[in-house]
Amino acid sequence: MKLQKTALMIILSILSLSLYGSGKIVVNSKTGSTTIRVIIPEQLVPIDAMIYGQMLEDCNDNVIYGGLIKKDGNENLLVSEMLKPLNMPIVRWPAGTYIHEYDWENGIGPKENRPTIPCVCWGGEDSHLFGTDEFLQWCDKMKTIPYINFNMSNHPKYAASLGDALNWIEYVNGSTKTAFGMKRAANGHPEPYHVKHWCIGNENYGSYGVHKAETAEVYSKKLHEWASCIKQLHPDLHLLGVGHLYDWNQTVLEENGKLIDFLTLHYYMKANIKNDILINQQQNIFSPASVEANIQKNAGLLDQINRQLGRTNNPIRFSIDEWNNRHSVFNGDKFEFTRKDDRRLFDVTTVAGMLNVFIRQSPAVGMANYIFPINGHGLLKTVGEEDAYKTPVYYVFELYRQHMIGKKLDLNIEGPGISIPLKDLSVEGDINKEVVSETSSLAFVDGSAVITEDGKINVALVNRSHDKTQKIKIDLPDDYLPKRIWTLENDDINAKNTKDNRINIIPQNKELSKKISTVSIKPCSFLLIQYEK
Repeated sequence: MKLQKTALMIILSILSLSLYGSGKIVVNSKTGSTTIRVIIPEQLVPIDAMIYGQMLEDCNDNVIYGGLIKKDGNENLLVSEMLKPLNMPIVRWPAGTYIHEYDWENGIGPKENRPTIPCVCWGGEDSHLFGTDEFLQWCDKMKTIPYINFNMSNHPKYAASLGDALNWIEYVNGSTKTAFGMKRAANGHPEPYHVKHWCIGNENYGSYGVHKAETAEVYSKKLHEWASCIKQLHPDLHLLGVGHLYDWNQTVLEENGKLIDFLTLHYYMKANIKNDILINQQQNIFSPASVEANIQKNAGLLDQINRQLGRTNNPIRFSIDEWNNRHSVFNGDKFEFTRKDDRRLFDVTTVAGMLNVFIRQSPAVGMANYIFPINGHGLLKTVGEEDAYKTPVYYVFELYRQHMIGKKLDLNIEGPGISIPLKDLSVEGDINKEVVSETSSLAFVDGSAVITEDGKINVALVNRSHDKTQKIKIDLPDDYLPKRIWTLENDDINAKNTKDNRINIIPQNKELSKKISTVSIKPCSFLLIQYEK
């Protein structure tokens, strides 16, 4: 089933989408105003709300312990209440690099009997007070879909087997007539949880934590064994396989395309901060463009496999299982990665830019999980165990989840921008081996647009210039008028919310009483305009 490279490149050139779907981008100068034309296509493509998902991982940065729950094991009710307005569609757990050493059976049963074990990959300890039942009951309370990741480690001490995975499914979903279903009932939950989303492995291509790197062929064979067995016993489950670079993805899809429903991809943008100032401004702020080029390249392969397998009505899609804008702070000697640095205004630009990518690349992108909702790179920051505040990025997710749902529209954007090789943009990992090296023209203004079920058109825009305000004219069909506008802005792209100043960057919104012809958007700022007939 291997495709010849020449034929494949022809297919990809036909199937690949432009960075703006059926729209287009024209960079005409470094100065002047931007014109955006919103186009309603003949065939409307739905956007899956799961692109606004989140991820939880015990990574020794107070994401779960000291974040979601308190040290005594009780839920932090304030944090849960602050997360509810995000209406999180799906949450992934236990994630992540930590899954390679996680034994799910340590996290069930009476809490006083659960072991406290050192965490090899991230340091610290896991008390297992937040285990399977706690996660699933929290998801039920939050009205979010739970998504569980299997341990597929290849370490002799920590590796879990296919049998372990099947037992976990049985504990979660089995009837009380099964051995592990009886255990669940004995632990206080007789009814099955009915969890549908399960991922087989995590970043198996890399040596992360206790895991050693595998080839695509080795992983693909293991995936086939696990997925075949799970699908035979539980045909209603949605299985996710580990994706990576193009050749890896091709190998995995060709062997497992009938068995999996999602292929996972991970993207981490990188911000270098010195003296509290972002210093790689353009490379970081424009980095979602590199991600989009990589997704679009692999989307052609995905489409081809779906066509070959007759899965056009039930296609395999991408889940961007891990993503965020990582901060590396200069410590006097070098830039050092940290999860503790505050989210800034420029993070609003990169996060909104990524959400725009996911919208434009629908339906190929059917899920995405930001890391993390609490602490770490999070949307919320806790202050002790009784207090927390919202970062600027929190409001990005809140606005998109409320208003950027429906079916995607096309945008034609013409205005000033930059020319830069995508490989020079700051995205960590192997993606740089695949993005095109040619210089690309990127407009300062980036955006996406949707039409909602009730017929409203919502347009989300960011200014990717770090030092210049952009003036924008937006053209819509004649029968649509602007009614509301939300903004997230500040005069300083490095501005942030802190425990002492929690309203430095918060949404401002206003009703529009008359038609506006142009809007202005400050550097690294965000605006969302709602139009009605």
